[in-house]
Order: sequence, then structure tokens, then C-alpha cells
Amino acid sequence: MIICKDLSKLFGGRPGIREVNLSFSPGIIYGIIGYNGAGKTTLLRCIEGVYQPSAGSVYHNDISTRQTKAFLPCRRRIAFLPADDFLYGKLTCVENIELATILRTGQNKLLTETEKLLDYFETRDFLDKRFCDCSTGMKKKIQIIASLVGDIDTIIWDEPNDGLDIISNIKIKSLLNHYKQKNVTILFSCHVLEFLNGFIDYCVLIKGGTIAESLEADKIASLEDLYLGYSDKQGVAFDASSAEL
Repeated sequence: MIICKDLSKLFGGRPGIREVNLSFSPGIIYGIIGYNGAGKTTLLRCIEGVYQPSAGSVYHNDISTRQTKAFLPCRRRIAFLPADDFLYGKLTCVENIELATILRTGQNKLLTETEKLLDYFETRDFLDKRFCDCSTGMKKKIQIIASLVGDIDTIIWDEPNDGLDIISNIKIKSLLNHYKQKNVTILFSCHVLEFLNGFIDYCVLIKGGTIAESLEADKIASLEDLYLGYSDKQGVAFDASSAEL
């Protein structure tokens, strides 16, 4: 169980998120949506422990992210995937995954689960290639695999399907459902509403750093209408007559 209690994060006095109160339970897939700059990444980074709260707290099974030493074992069980590349560009893909394995588990050989993921995402032919020389989609696949090294009880992914093709997106859904069946808590942000439809169990919509909506997905008639309902609808339709091209 993850609990955010009166959680706020300021950047130079300006709020990234404000007074967030949420809880996330195991075995449920949570989709985090909102326009650019709404606070999705800030929320996920606070939950993972990358950012320390300016006010309030985040608890993982009653352990606060502020308790650095006590929280470390919890953090090792979080599969965290930031939106930006986090692996070392000059290392090969397999070297990055081997390093992640050492840091997360202390073992110097790839785990069986990791080997399965390498085959699942068809990455074998790219393992000896430098990470910086890989395509956007291949980088994302390698980072997903690296994030899942070890015993995982929480998945926190920021835009996991960015740069992935249709088949890889389908595989992402199947993979997350696999972890859902293992009672893992799953949170991820996404701008592609079609990807979320019929897949997520719970939807959290962030606007201006606050939680605008938090509800079960089966109670939402249309994610697009929900999203637009909290956005400035002016300018959604393109007026060709007034455009200067």
C-alpha cells in the first residue's frame, strides 16, 4: 500500500503538486493523466523517492520516503522508469542491464526473469550495441527491462509507451497484467488515451498540481471527455480560415 498524505512539492517557491491525498493498492493498475506540466512526473518522482516532499509525506507500507535508510529496502523493490533516458550511453545495453542487476540484487549474472524479458521484447540482437546508438524504441525497451530487475512489488513508470511501436505497446499491456496478477502496485503516466481505454483499473487526473479526479475506470464513460472537461477547450478545433500558413 502506498499513501500520499497532504503531499506538496515546490520548485523555487512554485508548486509542482499541492496537497495530494491518494492511496494506491496492490494488484491494481493506475493510469495518471493530465496535460503537459500538470504535475504527473513530479507526483511519480515523489512517490518513488527521487524528490523529497516540501510538505506532507509518502508512505510505502507505513515507511516514509523521508526515512532514507529505512526506505532503501522498499526503494529496491520499485521498478522506476523516468520519462528521460536514465541508462549510461557509452555502455552497451547488456552492460547497463548487468549493472542494474548488480546494484539491485548483488548478483553478477542476468536473472532468469530478465532473460525472458530480453526475448519477449526481441532485444537480443542489440545487447552489444552502445545504448546511445540505439533507436528511441529500443532504448525504451532496454530501460523497461532494466527497471524490472529483481523482486518487484511496485511499478512506477513515466510515459512507458513513448517511442514504442504498436506490437510493443500490446506487449506492455500484457506485461503489466502479468505483474498485476502477481499483486504488484502499478502506476504509470500516459498521454495516449487509447492505450488506457479498457486497460487501467483506476484513473487519476491531475490539473495544476492538484488531483482533479480520482475514480474507477469502469465509472468513466469517456476518458477523452473527462480529459477535455478539465482542459481549456478553446483552440481544440483547428480553424483553417484564420490560419496563416
